[in-house]
Amino acid sequence: MNLIELLRSSNAYPLERLIKEVYVAKDQQIYQPGQHTNSIYEIVSGAVKLGSYGSQGQDITYDILSAPDTFGNLKYLNGQFFEFAKTIIPCHLRVYPLDFFKQIIVEDPAVSEWFNKNTVRRWSIAEARLFSIRSANSIERLQVIYNDFDREVLDSENKKHHLFSLLTKQEIGDLTGMTRQTVSQIIKKLKPIRLKKTA
Repeated sequence: MNLIELLRSSNAYPLERLIKEVYVAKDQQIYQPGQHTNSIYEIVSGAVKLGSYGSQGQDITYDILSAPDTFGNLKYLNGQFFEFAKTIIPCHLRVYPLDFFKQIIVEDPAVSEWFNKNTVRRWSIAEARLFSIRSANSIERLQVIYNDFDREVLDSENKKHHLFSLLTKQEIGDLTGMTRQTVSQIIKKLKPIRLKKTA
């Protein structure tokens, strides 16, 4: 059960007054590093990349999210939150006020369990990617990312996309700890052999 279903099932919250639904076009910033935001976002449809900027000002992607993932700054990091969020395809987002979101993950047992499970899941994925960067060869690293994103997503216009195919070589490089050039060389070597989903 996702967050909105949990909230609707309880009938304890004035959701129509609290929650907004927004549509964001492809390649648009939702927020930028250092921007003060008082919202938490839930993806209804679409895909979003999260990242920050390197020492030369370049985009560095560290996660790709799709429905029903949530993202945003919970403001527990003492001003150290320096993340951007940008749409990859047209997105439909559900926007929760930050204070309300923080309240329900503490006070509502069902929402608290949902939040803990989702947080642990995201940690687990990040740790698995870091482990592959440190232990796997380049083809194995690419396979890990392919496994993570080998799925279909719908955008806000109800068009289907293969999530892995939406990623640029630079984004794949960021997620695997490889350069864009290395990713390009590996993909060329693999053609016409294709990556396949592994267990």
